Amino acid sequence: MQLPPDKPWFCFGACIFYNAVCWLITAAAYYPATHAVRAMVEDDNFAQTWYVFWVLPLVFILLNLFITPRYQITLRTGRVLQVYIVMSIALLFLMFMFNAIFLLMATSLNRNARLQQENQLLSMQQQRYESLKAAIEEARQARHDMRHQLNQISALAETGDLDGLKAYLAKTVSRIPDLDMNFCENRAADSVVGHYCALAKREGIPFCARLDLPQVLPVDEMDLCLVLSNLLENAFEASLRTAPARRKIEITAYVHAERLLLVEVENAFDGAVHEKSGVFRSSKRRENGIGIQSVRHIAEKTGGASTFTYQNGIFSAKVMLCG
Repeated sequence: MQLPPDKPWFCFGACIFYNAVCWLITAAAYYPATHAVRAMVEDDNFAQTWYVFWVLPLVFILLNLFITPRYQITLRTGRVLQVYIVMSIALLFLMFMFNAIFLLMATSLNRNARLQQENQLLSMQQQRYESLKAAIEEARQARHDMRHQLNQISALAETGDLDGLKAYLAKTVSRIPDLDMNFCENRAADSVVGHYCALAKREGIPFCARLDLPQVLPVDEMDLCLVLSNLLENAFEASLRTAPARRKIEITAYVHAERLLLVEVENAFDGAVHEKSGVFRSSKRRENGIGIQSVRHIAEKTGGASTFTYQNGIFSAKVMLCG
């Protein structure tokens, strides 16, 4: 259709209509741009996904500059104005469509990355559990060997070999760690806490444990051992970086209401705790701390909860596991 050259109001109205459409689309895109995508943009682990995001709006701007006539009078020639408006709106919708596709792809990639991270976390948990089982078995073997040692002592005493008895006792006592292993009735938890208690005493770190755990727990024994080992490992490493006069580790664990198991670990720390949006950064490497992530994952898996607070130089971890 030939545009009448004597009706500049038509061009003016078309421009107003075009700008109104652009503003309406911008307003409609405001909420998803500021809410639906915010979590992905603020996530440090997946920020690299958005490194190519600037390509789409740049291409859109370049295409608009390319199709825009150099002289405004060109818009009044033939159907140039209609074609320009249609192409601009089509490019706008194409950009939104590509953004939506990119968002779906990024969401899928990020979901796969999270699953991979969780699998890595589970693998590390399994490795730690295997190490704990080895430590528990070693403690049981030590108790078993104690019977043979007592039999040997009894035999030396019956033969009257006093010198041999003294030498054997001295050798045996030197091998026994200065540690009371009887923290609770549950052998697995007792061995885990005993292991870190021995490490703490070896480094001169005051260690206080108040455990009231029965032999049969309302939660999975492996989950409890992983929570205890992760929390105590973090507390032990933080204590090593703390001034000797301030060092301390305190752990409390007990069963509540027959189906809840509550664990609390407190330790002193020096320096700063690196946290962003509830995610703690590792002090040993430039990535998120695996221990706290593991504890949170286990607590959520059982339907429980976990909280981590720090103030006045004291870091506190509270975990609830549900049976």
